[in-house]
Amino acid sequence: MSQPILFIPIILWTLIISSLNCNAQESPSKKKHTHVKTISDIPHKTTWQKLMWIHRSMAFKITKEHPVNYDTAYIKSYYKRLVITLPVSTRFLDFSLIDQKSSKKLTFAPNLQYAIGISISSRWASFIINSGVNLFTNDDDIKGKTWSRDYQLNLYGRKITTDMFMQNYHGYYIKNTKSYNTYVSDQPYAVRSDVNALNMEVSSYYILNNKRFSYGNSFAFVEQQKKSAGSILIGLYYSYFEASGSPSLVTYPFRSSFDTASFIRGVHMHNFGINLGYIYTLVFLKKCYATASFVQGIGARQVRYTRDDNSNYSQLVGGAYKLNMRLALGYDNGRYFIGTMEILDKYFLRGKLNPTFDYSFGKFMVYIGYRFSVLKKERKLLHEMKLIDY
Repeated sequence: MSQPILFIPIILWTLIISSLNCNAQESPSKKKHTHVKTISDIPHKTTWQKLMWIHRSMAFKITKEHPVNYDTAYIKSYYKRLVITLPVSTRFLDFSLIDQKSSKKLTFAPNLQYAIGISISSRWASFIINSGVNLFTNDDDIKGKTWSRDYQLNLYGRKITTDMFMQNYHGYYIKNTKSYNTYVSDQPYAVRSDVNALNMEVSSYYILNNKRFSYGNSFAFVEQQKKSAGSILIGLYYSYFEASGSPSLVTYPFRSSFDTASFIRGVHMHNFGINLGYIYTLVFLKKCYATASFVQGIGARQVRYTRDDNSNYSQLVGGAYKLNMRLALGYDNGRYFIGTMEILDKYFLRGKLNPTFDYSFGKFMVYIGYRFSVLKKERKLLHEMKLIDY
């Protein structure tokens, strides 16, 4: 499925360029040029004009000059370039079952995979399409096999950013196996091929210093931070998480260390609250930058447990927290850029609820990217059509 999706932007641009070329080659004797100020002014009387109207409208909107609403001494925009990035990345979804009475916990982790993909960034969004080519993986004989579907979409606006996650992982190993004396085996980890986890999250931030700080510099590459700057971030978040194991998340030989209330087959949780934090980008040596962000989320959690004995437990509790951390380091000379970044979200609950669950997710990647000036030809053709001032 990834290959057809990859060709959609290429096909779209081909259609736009083809339609503009066809229009530019029309005889002046057959068409009168009128300066177009809005999309509705684009000619759409003839059958051909109607067929090409949607493509010309898209090109007009993309190439139209917009008022600058940021400080150009701090930010340089590349919104009208096609930004292609080749990342080597890994994504993850971990969780821990914590027994408050015995102070014991089991940490479930997937067998991480590192894959090469392609990232496409625009003025509004950034997303990665995995190529399906895994560069290397951890030893399946030691940590088992993990099947995953992990989709992450980032919407970067001038004032508001939104992160969306949809993750489904099947097949885990217990990361802290060695901390239990009851585990006796030649294998270093207990493998749980039956464990499944699902996470869906939407988290938004309002950038207070949006005229001087660029979120897209470090995480979408559609802008460049020219001078060091930072901003307070405020926003909202919501996350749904569920995990299950058969016959239980706590199995032999760990059951003797846990209270019977922790013998859970499945858990469903809704987390929601407010975000408050700070992000800063340090620019050094003119073309290098380092970005760090720390955001604290405070809210509530609705939990529902299904235990081994088929009993159910449900409760709405306060004292639920979220941490979001972002780190980035890179070099950007305007045309191409290289760097690395990490995004981590962690949810946890500190209260009297027993048991409780912590979970974390995110991604790490190294990348190299290039900005293509694909709009020069379109602007020239649109100028010839009198659709814009060149």
